[in-house]
Amino acid sequence: MHLDTTPPTLPGRSAGHALARFSACALAAALSLAAGLPAQALPRAAAATTPSTLQKALDELQAKSTLPGYCVAVVDRAGVRYAKGFGYADLASKRPYTPDTVQPVASIAKPVLAVALMQQVQIGALSLDTDVSRQLPFDVHNPHYASSAITLRQLATHSSGIVDREPFYTQSYGKGTPASFDTRSLLKAYLEPMGASYNEANFARTAPGSTYRYSNLGSAVVALAVEYKAGSPYRMVTRERIFQKLGMNATGWTPSDTQGPQATLYDKNKKPLAPYSFPSYAASGLYSSCNDVGKFLAEMISGYGGRAGLLSAASYKTMFGPAWPKGEQPKGVRAGDGLDQGLFWQRTAGGELGHNGGDAGVTVQMSFNPTTGTGRVLITNISDGDRADVARELANLWQVLGKFEQNPDP
Repeated sequence: MHLDTTPPTLPGRSAGHALARFSACALAAALSLAAGLPAQALPRAAAATTPSTLQKALDELQAKSTLPGYCVAVVDRAGVRYAKGFGYADLASKRPYTPDTVQPVASIAKPVLAVALMQQVQIGALSLDTDVSRQLPFDVHNPHYASSAITLRQLATHSSGIVDREPFYTQSYGKGTPASFDTRSLLKAYLEPMGASYNEANFARTAPGSTYRYSNLGSAVVALAVEYKAGSPYRMVTRERIFQKLGMNATGWTPSDTQGPQATLYDKNKKPLAPYSFPSYAASGLYSSCNDVGKFLAEMISGYGGRAGLLSAASYKTMFGPAWPKGEQPKGVRAGDGLDQGLFWQRTAGGELGHNGGDAGVTVQMSFNPTTGTGRVLITNISDGDRADVARELANLWQVLGKFEQNPDP
């Protein structure tokens, strides 16, 4: 198979900006429709039956699909109650895409990071509101506001003022699996005044905590604090304390970390993309499958409902937020869309909690409805950038999943 050997085309750092990602308009509309469906209790018997109406609707969409391959899942606190793959994990070999197919899931890494952060907070190793410089192996300060501390809470709500400056961010992407995961060197070079890539433009000209500005590099700072205080690489911390505990064997930070068939990623013309990676992997470099993301989401739904698991009930409450008192959101929070913010979790106007992911050859959505205690997952091996038909299809799939989530078969 021929793989494109040019550097990956990045979809922009908005890869995780709020839940409306598949396209600026199409998915936002779909989410509004889905979130506005009437809330009702879900019959437990639905978990043991095949949802024929959902299957029929998905088959109808698949008959005219433009996606290479994808999978969907519907989840409740007991686990994945429906999962199905469609199309191909690899077009050339006609290998089917299944719920166990593994591929990058981009910024779905951030809710994982939220759990890793809160695990350290609840044992007292980290503090959300202490100067992050006291929790890292080097100091981090905004040169425009040198006397104002940057905190982990600000970093986890994208209000720290750390900016993903181009071309540094794009150039951090590399081909293949990295020889090492040296997030510390990357961030030190970018954030320390004597660093090779340091620039005052790496920081916003606004006080820490005052402005919302999505930042993958700021998110990576949180992961560095986690591994620094845990005394173990972030890859190992998440594997031992999250993935293994949930039986997420298809999840990790490189293909070799995972168990399961790998998907080929495709550009907008369905041309295969060469594998890529980047040192800030903890922010958006996760590999997983539909079934594994479903396992993670089921644990989150359960935790939101007050059951201790990976975190204590109190830690789950802190993580899901809201992070700011009503009317006190930082500038840049899209109040017109009703967007609220937990710690790396985002909330739609309709109240759904989740996150999305987008990168070269990747589009992912994961969210749950706190009222019904059910959630949904959608993963595909093509990006939605510059393809209105792809964005439209993904929005339609998401809406169908939302309808079934509210109205499962008896």
